[in-house]
Amino acid sequence: MPSYGRAVFPEEIDPFVQSIRPYDIADIGSKGWIEQNEVLQKLCQQAFIDASNKQEEIVKDRLILEGKIPVLIHEMYSVQIWRTEVLPRLLALKEPDVTFVLYSVIYHEANICSLLETVLYHRASCEALDSSVLDLIDYCAQAIGRLIGLLANGYNDREDDPPANELLKESTTDEIIRMGRGMDFRIGIKCLGVVSYLVEGLELLPLSAATRLVRVHDFPCLIAEILHAKPWLRRNREGIFEKYRNASWLPAHGNAVLKVTETEAQTWFCLYRLLFNGELMRDYEINGYRHREIGKCVGLLNEQLLDQLPALIPLKQHLCTMQLTKENVSTATTSTALLLEELPEVREQLLRTARRIGWEEIVAKQRKIFIDLGDHDVIEMAMRITNVYNIDLLEKYTEQEEKYSKQSEADQSGTKVCGNCGASAAKKCSGCLLVFYCTRDCQLEHWPYHKELCSQLK
Repeated sequence: MPSYGRAVFPEEIDPFVQSIRPYDIADIGSKGWIEQNEVLQKLCQQAFIDASNKQEEIVKDRLILEGKIPVLIHEMYSVQIWRTEVLPRLLALKEPDVTFVLYSVIYHEANICSLLETVLYHRASCEALDSSVLDLIDYCAQAIGRLIGLLANGYNDREDDPPANELLKESTTDEIIRMGRGMDFRIGIKCLGVVSYLVEGLELLPLSAATRLVRVHDFPCLIAEILHAKPWLRRNREGIFEKYRNASWLPAHGNAVLKVTETEAQTWFCLYRLLFNGELMRDYEINGYRHREIGKCVGLLNEQLLDQLPALIPLKQHLCTMQLTKENVSTATTSTALLLEELPEVREQLLRTARRIGWEEIVAKQRKIFIDLGDHDVIEMAMRITNVYNIDLLEKYTEQEEKYSKQSEADQSGTKVCGNCGASAAKKCSGCLLVFYCTRDCQLEHWPYHKELCSQLK
């Protein structure tokens, strides 16, 4: 059996998971919060290792057993509100001398979102959400809305990684704002995966979840807008197309530009499941606006996309039928709106607590933590942040990105290359018939990374 590196030892997982607790906005940056930040980072790394290598997913199991998944949603909201309410007030007082301490808080939100995306792949995790799924749906709707706003303002057209000479002239405040935009992009992409898992396991969620998806946030239109915005595709500074895979931009030459990414496939299947769910559509009125927004997706379902995702052929037929109907015809039947409906409460509860303390008092307390740092504090914080990252995992991650890059380069010349090592290949994956491999060993080694997309393509 192959041996994989670990971010957390098996005997540490139980106490780590049990120690997770909700923190208020005023407690961000405290000693206990920083320790929990480290714990969640390690658990996220271990969950990724277990899922990637098809090992027993102990982190996911313990989070479900201890009822900690709702706590993760609470922590995401806590940081999100801190970013919008506290961080601007801190930056208005004084430009910080160092930014990595503030950035570690911003990254904490993306880290928890990544952990949720990993564990929610399993239907049992969706069931464990209980009523907190309403808060998660609201969070995802806001994150995807911010992603659409970024793209509308040219985020992928402008360089999100400015040249070195521009970075040298950048003020500390501008740097933090740029970092925040980068986190909004990453979180938005992750939330597309989270929503796809929620829609897939909809029958396991409370009845109010379906109402929130279509009546409150209109996810069919939201997903249709994302599909048109194509956040996974951009041109870099040299005019070369790049695709967003594994949290990084990789060059896509020739036919590689047409290859569907994992996030793109998930988003298409999310729209498919929404529109083909009879219970959801029974109370969803296709008015003129929705008719136009959803119907225009038919133009994106071209031959190259359907060759890779043939399961979407019924979706194209359905959208073509929609275009033939009159825009003022409603498809909603008898309303199934709930008389008593659950409402999300995490965000409002956090805001009430913060307002009771007072924003100014919170800012004054956290100024000592994030702004007025001594040299000793900076060194100590830098050491803690450095120690929490798993270098072996990052190296493995980089190697995988290089393999994708090599494969994209080879696609430019039309050569069939191994999806694992980049060498010349002639054997197809028997599942999806799209990825090539040079040997059986390479296929087995690459399977943990390919299995999810392979099952969707089938």
